Formats: sequence, C-alpha cells, structure tokens
Amino acid sequence: MMASAERGFEFEKTVRELEGIVERLDREDIGLDEAIRLFERGIERLGEARRWLEQASGRVEELIATSTGGLEGRPMEGTAPAAGEGAGESGDAANSA
Repeated sequence: MMASAERGFEFEKTVRELEGIVERLDREDIGLDEAIRLFERGIERLGEARRWLEQASGRVEELIATSTGGLEGRPMEGTAPAAGEGAGESGDAANSA
C-alpha cells in the first residue's frame, strides 16, 4: 500500500465521499445553497483524488522503469522516505528492448 494513511488521505474513503455527494445532489429536496456547497466540496475532493492517482501512476512507472535492475521505490510526495533510501534514478531502461 502507498502509505496513504500516513499522509491523511485515503483514496477509497474519498471515492465513497464523492459518491455520497452525488447521491445528495440527485435529491430533489436539496436547496440551491446546499447544492453549491456540496458541489464545491466534490470538486475539492475530486482534485485531491486526481493528484493522488497521478502520484501513484508516477510511482508505478518508476518501479517498472527500474525493474531491469531490481525494484527501486521512492515514497510518494508527502510521505517520509524509508531508511537508507537515496537517489538512484540514473538507469536507462528505454534502451533495453
């Protein structure tokens, strides 16, 4: 897992919250002020989820790129690095075809 709990962000929880926002917006008895507040909250949470997915995708790409020389992971932005972890991204995986 990607240490999302350490960062205070849980992707699955955010998806559930977004689903709840959509359900509440679909109700006919919701007022305009409440609808706007929910919409704003949904946009905020969607942005957080999108950024998290972009970071996760980048990390997966890094792991794949270093697979010829062994797995070499780096923590996602906002997480603490593991002990003894350093820079080691000078491999050239593109020429190994």
